[in-house]
Amino acid sequence: MNIGLDKTFGLLENMLDVSSLKHKVVANNIANVNTPGYKKMVVNFEGELEKAIQSSSQKNFNKFEPKVVISEDVVDGTLRNDGNTVDMEKEVATLLKNTGFYKIYSQLLAKKFDLVKAAIDGSRG
Repeated sequence: MNIGLDKTFGLLENMLDVSSLKHKVVANNIANVNTPGYKKMVVNFEGELEKAIQSSSQKNFNKFEPKVVISEDVVDGTLRNDGNTVDMEKEVATLLKNTGFYKIYSQLLAKKFDLVKAAIDGSRG
């Protein structure tokens, strides 16, 4: 959905996509909480997002893609005896936080569309 009105539409669209992907990855981690040797996955997109925000080009908001990577952060003690790195409490907390972000992005996008609609309606009257 690239409607080209301003770069915040592209950014919000991408943030919804990232939140959706993050939800799928966290749900997959939770589903594998009892799988021996499973390494949790995370969505890594902060670097790409920063590049897109710093750029003045609308095209860059449509180019950045989040990356799903196997987490290397087992320094926090989440490596269990069976080699699994999923911490259920952290995954559920991440899922709840991500759900909140998704709702916020959806509401912001809806408000942007309301503003566009109001502008169009105002120009007709």
